[in-house]
Amino acid sequence: MAKKIGVTISVFFIIFMVFFCLGFMPTAGEKALFVVRKGENFSTVASRLEEQNLILSKKLFLLFVKLTNSQNKLKTGIYELSGRDGIFRILKQLKNNSRNFIRFTIPEGNNIKQTADIIADKVKIDKEKFIKIANDRNLEGYLMPETYFVSLGVSEEELIDMMYNEFNKKITPVMHERAKELNIPFKDIITMASIIEKEVVKPEERSIIAAVFYNRLKRKMMLQSCATVLYAMGVTKEKLSLEDTKFKSPYNTYLHFGLPPGPISNPGVESIKAALYPADSGVLYFVSAGDGSHFFAKTFSEHVKNKQIVKNRK
Repeated sequence: MAKKIGVTISVFFIIFMVFFCLGFMPTAGEKALFVVRKGENFSTVASRLEEQNLILSKKLFLLFVKLTNSQNKLKTGIYELSGRDGIFRILKQLKNNSRNFIRFTIPEGNNIKQTADIIADKVKIDKEKFIKIANDRNLEGYLMPETYFVSLGVSEEELIDMMYNEFNKKITPVMHERAKELNIPFKDIITMASIIEKEVVKPEERSIIAAVFYNRLKRKMMLQSCATVLYAMGVTKEKLSLEDTKFKSPYNTYLHFGLPPGPISNPGVESIKAALYPADSGVLYFVSAGDGSHFFAKTFSEHVKNKQIVKNRK
């Protein structure tokens, strides 16, 4: 009797393994792009496959690599994989040439129009259609800067959805909880982060520039962010003129108190974190030092002195 039970269990185990390896077992079904980098081996690739829930067992995957004598047959490239493919199918794909994907990178701080320009240079899309769809959906600030891989023929809607989904992946529940602690609507956090992104050159200054803007808001002072004026004007320049600061727009923080109506760029995660965790400082002013860094001041008289220092450097 015990022998029959043992045989039955073995049969069920074999059936389970066959179904599992062929991809018939219920695993993560969402398609994901998977990059095999030059110099990687099956061991490191298997670790990442397991981390991304594309396979359930690294050890089992490597066992099949060995059984099929595939150790030296891994091909670098970009693959579209799903956990439902099963080990056999995934292994087979990784041994064949990958699909052709187009790669593009969106830097932190680009607005919708600048983002459309970059994509249109790499992918055949209707740039104006991309801009219209993104603006109609009020997605300025929510198209996450990142490196993307897309296939030929991708639509404007698919690109926008991809970037918006990436934003939602990187914005964690902890970030939302932090915004509640600050008693600031999350949309205002993104608006603040978008300004920080445009004002900062040196990453280490993000949180202190965030402190400047928050301190000014608390004191009912105008933000006077040059970046908001440039966004309103739709231009790029190093320095604003006095006339520029009078440009009529709700985004001009030289004319209007508080935050602008919405984000002025698509910020990266670090600037969003700075907006959530500003430095504990009483600074109210900053001026460019000319090398990417800034001089900060708590009083207007200190600020005037800093401006003179910068002027004397020229």
